[in-house]
Amino acid sequence: MSSSLLRELGEDDAEAVAALFTKSFGESRQVDSDEILSWLANEELLPEWRRVLDVDGVVAGYGDIWPEGDDVELDVAAPGRWTVFLEWAEDEVRRRGLRRVRTSPPAGHELADICAARGYKPARSSFTMEIDLVDRPNGTFPSGFTVRTYRDEDADVLRETMNQAFSADTTWHTVSPPIFRDFYLRARGFDPALWLLAWDADDLAGFSLAYLQRGADATRGWVGTLGVRGPWRRRGLGEALLRSSFAALHDRGLRRVALSVSSQNVTGALRLYERAGMHKVAQTDNWVLDLS
Repeated sequence: MSSSLLRELGEDDAEAVAALFTKSFGESRQVDSDEILSWLANEELLPEWRRVLDVDGVVAGYGDIWPEGDDVELDVAAPGRWTVFLEWAEDEVRRRGLRRVRTSPPAGHELADICAARGYKPARSSFTMEIDLVDRPNGTFPSGFTVRTYRDEDADVLRETMNQAFSADTTWHTVSPPIFRDFYLRARGFDPALWLLAWDADDLAGFSLAYLQRGADATRGWVGTLGVRGPWRRRGLGEALLRSSFAALHDRGLRRVALSVSSQNVTGALRLYERAGMHKVAQTDNWVLDLS
């Protein structure tokens, strides 16, 4: 008789969980054991939110949840065992008195079919966009701005500016000081020299936070967050920041750069990225089950 249970993720599970992501998603989710270990070091991801499915001592699935507002967001890699983690997330919603479960498989993935069969509905999409950097791009800034790289003393004003810049975006997760520390400053590939801040006198008008990599893919740079506050939009600042991030990553030897953007982005970001020469290479769909 086989025995299975959901238990907390441990350091010894890192290799097995990385293999599950490869089996589940291929190159669309490049996760290695170092990435898994970084999740264990993240103080905002509570241990009880990270679970593996142990079947007779073999790690057969992984999932983590992120409760925020009325929602529980589920990230999962569990080929052939998806339902176990969907049920766990749904139970967490009921136990916490919340409303919805969300999960985001790649477009056309088998998990989308399983979600649809359970009553989940597609809510929104996000696109991974990429550019090949043959030549070093040039980022020419509009007059009146001073651009410099990130310093430790910029943390509070940058975090506040990020939340202001995306206040109208329903997909934005408010960045608290602990989230800024664990998901931004401690993210893989972080280098303060790749974070560009554009100032209008003493006002932080815009920012582009680039990384040397995202996940296990060390061949592709990543623009994690790019934003311009309302009063400074439509002046070319966003495109200048984006192209300057491309140039900074090109200087580090990277010839591909990518980012993720929501299809519901209300700041015109999708058009900006296309104008800068980026193209869509992948789509992720967010599926929602309302249990209220």
